[in-house]
Order: sequence, then structure tokens, then C-alpha cells
Amino acid sequence: MGSVIAFSQAGGRGLPKPLWRHVLGEVLRGERLDQERILTEVAAAAGVSPQYLSEIERGRKEPSSEILGSVADALGLGLFDVVRRVGDRLGARLDEERREAERHERLVLEASLAFRADAPPAGASGAVYLLAA
Repeated sequence: MGSVIAFSQAGGRGLPKPLWRHVLGEVLRGERLDQERILTEVAAAAGVSPQYLSEIERGRKEPSSEILGSVADALGLGLFDVVRRVGDRLGARLDEERREAERHERLVLEASLAFRADAPPAGASGAVYLLAA
């Protein structure tokens, strides 16, 4: 049997990058819940099936711009509002990822400097040398 190959995620750091459709679903579901509306009501207003709207909200389906516009309208939002909210969330996650990468690099550097401070000078065997004048 063959061997298992592990693929790195997000450039080898942290979690995989979020997909547009996942964040879009979070935004739409969040707005619907904030309005205290049920899925079937919003789906009917948007002209889509409740199952399809559920799939969109769970990030399993990526709707066309026409469907997205209908869902946004059903929620009382403009398409621009939805796109901006998704962009804001993706931007915040990117900022967090950058801060985490900087923190990781700082920790690696600090650990490296601490290791070098504890290490004996190059070429030393760990023995103590006394210099006579």
C-alpha cells in the first residue's frame, strides 16, 4: 500500500483559509437570526427553497449573484451590504492570521536567542578554561 502524504494548510501555519461561501453563509445566517426570522420565511421571500437557503447558510452552496441578491433583498439588505460584511470578516481574519504569524516568528526568535545565550561558545567542549596572565 502507498504512503500518506500530508498537505500543509494556509502556507503551513494555522487553520485553512476561510472560503468565501463559508463566510457568506455566516453573514446571511447571522442577519436572519438577528432579525429573529425563520429559514422558511426568508426562503419564501427570496424565492428559493428552504433547503437551498440552508445549504447557502452552511457554506455548502455558492449562490449565483441573482440568488444572492434575492436573499439579500429578503433580509432587507443590499448586495453591497452583504459583500462588505463578508469582506470585513475576511479582512479581520487575515489581520488575525498576520498577528498570529508575527507572534509565532517573535517566539521562534526569542527561543533562538535564549538558546544561543545558554550555549557554550563555538568550539568549546563545555570544559571550563582558566586563562593565566
